[in-house]
Amino acid sequence: MVGNMEKEAIFYHAIAQHAAGSYADISRLKKNFASWEETYRAIPDLRDAPNPEMAYEMLRKSGISLALKEDSRYPLLLREIPHPPFGIYIKGMPPENDQLTIAIVGTRRATPDGKSTARSFAAKLARAGISIASGLAFGVDTAAHEGCLDAGGRTIAVLACGLANIYPRNNESIARKILTQGGAIISEYPPDMPAYPSRFLERNRIISGISKGTLVIESPERSGSLATARFAFEQNRDVFVVPGGVAHPNFKGSNQLIRQGAELITCTEDILESYGIFKEKRDVSLAARTPEEKTILEFLAQLDGAADIDKIIDLTKLEPRIANQTVSTLYIKGLIKEQSDGYMIN
Repeated sequence: MVGNMEKEAIFYHAIAQHAAGSYADISRLKKNFASWEETYRAIPDLRDAPNPEMAYEMLRKSGISLALKEDSRYPLLLREIPHPPFGIYIKGMPPENDQLTIAIVGTRRATPDGKSTARSFAAKLARAGISIASGLAFGVDTAAHEGCLDAGGRTIAVLACGLANIYPRNNESIARKILTQGGAIISEYPPDMPAYPSRFLERNRIISGISKGTLVIESPERSGSLATARFAFEQNRDVFVVPGGVAHPNFKGSNQLIRQGAELITCTEDILESYGIFKEKRDVSLAARTPEEKTILEFLAQLDGAADIDKIIDLTKLEPRIANQTVSTLYIKGLIKEQSDGYMIN
């Protein structure tokens, strides 16, 4: 037997398809009715529309779930924003409502240093138990998702299109890894909806809306990340900014946000302290059994991210053969782990 919540979801999905996912059109249709079923039955000219039950069953079989605003699966923080989506389509498992989520956003044309910064911040936040939200775009978004995934964390990608078509297509492998590692891909648009330019702005309110704070890395004067930060301000959420050179175009928007009251940060600990999270420091070198193990453990403990074997050899000054043997031993002991970009403390 279909429960009332699922019944409402069935008719909401039909309405969302009819309105091509337009928040304004859905809001207008619903204005004078108490339920989504009443709204659907009042819409004229639906003779050629798909059967709502059949359409919803197709949605379910595709692995996409739909959470209405009244549903317990709908993020609590998102309910609080102005104009929250009536429903969100979900692939995967979004974090529990008691898990802290931080959005990391920035320009698609990020510098190599900006991408490295995004990846490092995301990894350290993930290792502190924080979920990372972003938009799966190129540049800072991609680096943030990758950094979180490399650290074994959970990340949420918010799309400006339906979940049947990952955009940009080149990031499909990242999307698959997000789901494999227990994260989620979400959208307010029905599965087959394309990514129109206006939808990128609309989805930015969701990125900030599901997050307790938004971290901006490299935001030009006119950019989607600047809009996300402004949504965060409007939603009474925290805004953190990594500052940059006044002459660099990628930091004009970032520095403007700092003048408007965003918190300037230079390291992950600044964010952790804002939420009362203090990482317990442990002396990993105590687990070393040889001077070489101690050298490599102390070196890796100082890093924000990972280091490949060449970097370990270069900076520890160990002989290549000794360094390789020691790294292998530490890996077997479980004291270090291997990531896509090298080794790090486990």
